[in-house]
Amino acid sequence: MSRPTDRLSYTAPGEQQTAGGAPSGRRRLWPTVATVAALGLALAFVWSNPKDAEQQREQRTTERRAAAKDRKSVVESELITVGRAKADIRADWQWEEGRVTITLNPDLSGPSNYVSISAQKEADSQEILPRFPLPLAVAVTLPIEDPPQAITVRVALGDEDWKTGDTAPSRLLRLSPEGTLTDVSTGKELPTRFS
Repeated sequence: MSRPTDRLSYTAPGEQQTAGGAPSGRRRLWPTVATVAALGLALAFVWSNPKDAEQQREQRTTERRAAAKDRKSVVESELITVGRAKADIRADWQWEEGRVTITLNPDLSGPSNYVSISAQKEADSQEILPRFPLPLAVAVTLPIEDPPQAITVRVALGDEDWKTGDTAPSRLLRLSPEGTLTDVSTGKELPTRFS
């Protein structure tokens, strides 16, 4: 007795077709293509980011330079301390180099035996020398912060009564890149010349 054949004939897996007529291998190909495309986009994004960061740095530098043109570059003031000792203070902001140099120069009209300046971790001092009637100028150079901030300095002057080993009277001053000089202890703004 022969049985009716209800079975389908055998086809190899590569030759099988889905109900839509497309081979099942192609169905597996699309997720792979999508994954490769997503990885390619991710790599392109990662490679382009360093360029964006560099462009942002350049833009900030350009903006900083443009803002620097509006700020004062040199602030000067005659500073009178204790007794008859006098000195001029000068702050010179070098925007392109990112530093400020603050100089304390003894004045000829007020006898000084000692000058000193200190700010942050920098300090410089000078005593009267045997053949010179005045000590030499002293200076400190500091980095300009970003954004630029006012700088607090301590200046000390010893008049003609000052001797080696004595503590010279000092003042705490705040110099601003906008061209102001303020005595910290009194809060009083001192007269300045700036350019």
